[in-house]
Amino acid sequence: MRKYVLLAAGAAAIMAAPLSAAPENKPVNAAEQIRNDNCIVRGAVDQPYQLDANCDAKITNKRNQDGVLVYQVYRDKGTLQPGQEIDTAFNFREDSMIGNYECTTTETATPGGQYRSYRHCRLAD
Repeated sequence: MRKYVLLAAGAAAIMAAPLSAAPENKPVNAAEQIRNDNCIVRGAVDQPYQLDANCDAKITNKRNQDGVLVYQVYRDKGTLQPGQEIDTAFNFREDSMIGNYECTTTETATPGGQYRSYRHCRLAD
């Protein structure tokens, strides 16, 4: 179930990336940066995700000349929430498909409560 929630969240992030006209001095396929101030965090595979409302998250979208999303990179730095305390470091990696995109997701958390995740998706050949 967790995998489907993560995939659904990833698909929503990819689909939510706006396709807008580029300014005159910027090519249509220039990379676009999006910042967010919240994310979901966890300290173990068997823990449910919880919202961290003070997380620093960044999304970079890159499109081709036709405006098609060719890759997306998501990074966040957050803090484990109450009830998510861990005694040992948590490291997770998963390769998956989200629609037509090949994705690699990594998550790390420390006993001190720091959480980071990284997802790179690229349009499959």
